[in-house]
Amino acid sequence: MPNVNGKFIAKISGLTKNYGTLTALSDVTFSVERGELFGYLGPNGAGKTTTINILCGLLQRDAGTVNLCGLDIDQSPVSIKQRIGVVPEESNLYPELTCRRNLEYLAELYGLPRAVRRTRTEELLAAFDLSDRATTPFRALSRGMKRRLTVAAALVHSPEVLFLDEPTSGLDVPSARDLRSMIQDANRRGTTIFLTTHNLAEAESLCHRILILVKGRVVSQGTADEIRRRAEKAKSLSVAFSRAAPEKSLTDECPAILSASLAEGYYRLEVADLHAALDQLLAFSRRQGIRILEITTVTPTLEDAFVAILREKAQNGDAHP
Repeated sequence: MPNVNGKFIAKISGLTKNYGTLTALSDVTFSVERGELFGYLGPNGAGKTTTINILCGLLQRDAGTVNLCGLDIDQSPVSIKQRIGVVPEESNLYPELTCRRNLEYLAELYGLPRAVRRTRTEELLAAFDLSDRATTPFRALSRGMKRRLTVAAALVHSPEVLFLDEPTSGLDVPSARDLRSMIQDANRRGTTIFLTTHNLAEAESLCHRILILVKGRVVSQGTADEIRRRAEKAKSLSVAFSRAAPEKSLTDECPAILSASLAEGYYRLEVADLHAALDQLLAFSRRQGIRILEITTVTPTLEDAFVAILREKAQNGDAHP
């Protein structure tokens, strides 16, 4: 895992934010290593955008400490803003300016010398495959190109940390894939990435570590593998029968089976107890007069783990799945 001299680029401790009687964040604590691609996940209303706004100095917190790039956010807010880049969910560049001019203008705002501005602009246009659109106004770009230029603009001053809020939201599959590749390239070149996304497969493929936030509280964090293992209280099976069986019958007659769904001839079964479910399935097949042709355990995805965590919190009265 990326780590430079064992140093963390972000240390967040006890982060708390209230809006009247609503608690948006409660004692949120985590750290991000230098060079890491860190996923910050949660359902709608979990507190993800609130966290980003606090870390970027756009919102005051009620409690907790924030240290970014080795600086305290209270003591050095301007220096921190000069060292980070932010890509909001909606692109925020100037629609009437060309791609090149948008980048040059932002580089000028960050105080880059003229020669450096020009060089950096051309480098980013090339890196994000926009060189042939350099003279095109931002408003005339496709949605995918707008997102690419918005990410490029956030990198114009070579920030140490890049905050990405739903960067591929609303993009078609090829555009989203291209943008993910460019994000990985930026990370490989040394930029620490702080990513929020609702796309669990995207987070699983991109992120070195992941934090899951539910109703403003940290409920799990670690690698995707670690999170999957912690959420494996419910197992999954894939089963093929010699003929179709009613899904409701499976859950009614086999108490260990929590849910059943049929796709392409295979039943996906979520079970509470593996051995009990197998015994009950054998008895079920005999009663129904059907044979079990194939049965395998299913390795849970990050999405499976995410749903299991939300279900567990909902059962405890902590969240709504």
